[in-house]
Amino acid sequence: MQTLTVDLKDSTGKSIDQYVQVFGVRETKWDPNSGFSLNSQPVKIKDLANHQDFAGVGVAVPDSLQAFRVSKLKQMGANAWRTAHNPPNPALLEECDRQGFMVWDENHRNIADGGQWIADLRSLILRDRNHPSVIMWSICNEVLCMNWNATSENILKNIIKELDPDGNRPVSAAMNGGYGNAFSGILDVEGFNYNIGQYAGYHRSHPQQPLIGSETASALSDRGVYATSTTTKVVSAYDVNSPGWGNTAEAAMQAIWENDYMSGDFVWTGFDYKGEPTPYNWPNINSHFGIIDIAGFPKDAFYYYKAVWGTQPSVHVFPHWNWNTGASVNVWVYSNAASVTLYLNGNSLGSKMVPSSTSSLGRIWYSHVEWNVPFAAGNLTAVGHDKSNKEIASDTRITAGNPAAVKLSVEFPQNGQLKANGVDVALVTCEVVDSKGIIVPTATNEVQISLSGPGIILGTGNGYPNSHEPDYPMTPQSASRAAFAGMLRVVVQSGTAPGSITVMAKASNLSSDQISIKVS
Repeated sequence: MQTLTVDLKDSTGKSIDQYVQVFGVRETKWDPNSGFSLNSQPVKIKDLANHQDFAGVGVAVPDSLQAFRVSKLKQMGANAWRTAHNPPNPALLEECDRQGFMVWDENHRNIADGGQWIADLRSLILRDRNHPSVIMWSICNEVLCMNWNATSENILKNIIKELDPDGNRPVSAAMNGGYGNAFSGILDVEGFNYNIGQYAGYHRSHPQQPLIGSETASALSDRGVYATSTTTKVVSAYDVNSPGWGNTAEAAMQAIWENDYMSGDFVWTGFDYKGEPTPYNWPNINSHFGIIDIAGFPKDAFYYYKAVWGTQPSVHVFPHWNWNTGASVNVWVYSNAASVTLYLNGNSLGSKMVPSSTSSLGRIWYSHVEWNVPFAAGNLTAVGHDKSNKEIASDTRITAGNPAAVKLSVEFPQNGQLKANGVDVALVTCEVVDSKGIIVPTATNEVQISLSGPGIILGTGNGYPNSHEPDYPMTPQSASRAAFAGMLRVVVQSGTAPGSITVMAKASNLSSDQISIKVS
């Protein structure tokens, strides 16, 4: 990153105004056959679409929290963010610049008169064009791409090219139909929302136009849930559920990863968000699309993407290991190893090759492996091996006992410290654990949170899609929230005085806990 300072001086040489612009230099290229390249290196765009939404704060996401949101997506191997479906918060772009995260910058989707529509677009381009993280522009999403004609959209494209003449930053759109019409013809990169069966045919008929999955999957799942229920309105975390227009995570990724002409994809969505509770309705109040729940806790799907997108050996076994004796449990493992061996209490349940396929450019797609296992309390361990049968990664689920205590930790920021500026935030994780400190994956205990020192409780959340408990605390120093799948989140905001914030958690018949957060 570089800094450019513009200094305005009067006739005497006195400085009367100054503007500092942070910027970066990078080169991008879009090829209709090999996809996207960054700084002359082929790069698959591994990305998520996201609304501006988080537990405890709604869409009023504090600027400092954007660092967590970007870094959480990077942890699973993602490298890009689609701002669905509106211009992004400037703090998000600044964080993407800092962390080297690419951005699909999208115009708002509200239907407006031409004058306002054009004014808003001009404002977006002028505001965001110096961000190196922005690698492409989107002029519309779905229904708006169908409602506007090619002449109108070409006007918008011309405005973008006038204000941002960077030839490497294309204009695209998130289309869910009408592929190949006059509107498609004006796009530098054709965006496909779902419709994975049309990728190959469109590429053959439009061999000169780069393609990207502007919205993919819409797979459905809930953290810690392993049986879909229309009564309790939750969705199993096994990758078997998707709406009629979408696909499972594995199917969507296969269509992108096996075809090098697909520049990448933007999975719907990185985080859960309020609204669109597909496939249910009330009392559901948030989506099931997220790979990470609304409170920032990963679902099992997180580890599927980590296996495909990541660069390190990865193994993740699920579900949790708290079941009734004798129950037959469907065990899945996500891994990028060549094979996986499953062990129950040290006894091998057999090895299986991980299904995979490789594109012409060497990009590898992976599926999952699974076993049906009669439950017995103890340790369930999956071990990944490479092609030479060398162990490269492992993961274990342990049977938890009854809830015995609550346990607090600071997940963000990593140093556990806040600035005394009245706006900095920390994310505190509260877990319900047994006497050995193991998370109880079925725990729903009501937890009372209290705070003392120079800060406030900004909000709470637990990722439960049916939770009607208020996100806003009872007072700035006290809140109550039920755990979901053994966990809940507390968002803490600093005050303006230095000192130490103490966060305390207690629940009926459980041992309590407290942590300190330094404010300076």
